[in-house]
Amino acid sequence: MLILSRMVCRLLYEEYGYDAVVADVLSVARHGGRSVGLSSAQQRADRMGERFRLRGSWHVTGDATVLLLDDIITTGSTLRGCADVLACAGVCVSAAVALADTPPRAG
Repeated sequence: MLILSRMVCRLLYEEYGYDAVVADVLSVARHGGRSVGLSSAQQRADRMGERFRLRGSWHVTGDATVLLLDDIITTGSTLRGCADVLACAGVCVSAAVALADTPPRAG
């Protein structure tokens, strides 16, 4: 995700003039295992509870736009959990995007 995040920042700057930076401010507080095998969205959401935490203190200026990036979306629990942690720190997430870079299949 770090590579994709940097590419998004570069694109935002080169194509649109936005001074975007990667802010690696969230960390995993505990690993919940893979949620893909769970039978319901509620089970996945329950597993995400308190999974993420903020690294140190982080401040966003009033005119900043915060964009969350994720590499896959099943139920949105990861993005929701990250947005909740940021909201508790007073940071408003403006948008969330799922990106993936997959190599082409041979043949």
